[in-house]
Amino acid sequence: MNLFIPVSWLREYLKTDVAAKTIAKEMSLCGPSVDRIEKRGEDYIFDIEVTSNRPDAFSVYGIAREAHAILTNLGQKSTLIPPPGIDLNLEPDTQEKLILDVTVKDSKLCPRFCAIVLNNVKINPSPALIKNRLEAVGIRSINNIVDLTNYVMIETGQPMHAFDFDKIKGSKMTLRASREGEIITTLDGQKRKIPTGSIVIEDSKRLIDLAGIMGGENSQISGRTKRVILFVQAYDTEQIRKTTQALAFRTNASSRFEKGLDLDGILPSLARATYLAKKTSGARIASELIDIYPKK
Repeated sequence: MNLFIPVSWLREYLKTDVAAKTIAKEMSLCGPSVDRIEKRGEDYIFDIEVTSNRPDAFSVYGIAREAHAILTNLGQKSTLIPPPGIDLNLEPDTQEKLILDVTVKDSKLCPRFCAIVLNNVKINPSPALIKNRLEAVGIRSINNIVDLTNYVMIETGQPMHAFDFDKIKGSKMTLRASREGEIITTLDGQKRKIPTGSIVIEDSKRLIDLAGIMGGENSQISGRTKRVILFVQAYDTEQIRKTTQALAFRTNASSRFEKGLDLDGILPSLARATYLAKKTSGARIASELIDIYPKK
């Protein structure tokens, strides 16, 4: 898997005076290989090849962690700084809490599922920093809520998704295996016949997510969205891969889910996303944290 990482973003978490080209050289000798360095304006972009057995390095922070370990082992001065907000207290900001009913039918399909509901959300374009960094790694900016899910995925390696809370029928989400003949229209507007046994999420009336691959069009964030469900999870790697192969459809999220994720990285990523939602959209936490984690 190849990652594009702006050096300016990397240096937010990797504090060192070592030159970018030296970082690339030492990493290539000891860890993920920097195949190419592109000068873009005042910044450099690393094109990094990460082998499939290293999902811990599928992110900006993962590469920062790897580079820090390599540099310090070589006697270079380096400090690792975690992303702000990963330890954010996820207690509700309001007395009037919103209720979201989540059921995971089979923990093998989803070993951990975390979610939180935000209200007071104002949908706007993302700040220039987030927008420019996403575009630098090949992701189109959409709005401040959708962008932060992509931003945190690139930053921490943990895919996540956002639903419009008011579009979820019955305020209910059930994760299960798909049945024969089920169909969903995904966010790209494509109607897809889902392979039997794929991981899906439904509300009280219809499918709303082709889990681990792409959300449903019927639950997407729009300019009128005021309340948002942020959810972060891990899925059965084998089933995600089977579904992507059957559909001949792979996404940034599925490429990470099918290789395996650190279950203990899920909650910090949700906290980071909530922190950014508060900063970029005025969001407030409007529910109790949902954390379904039966086999720790």
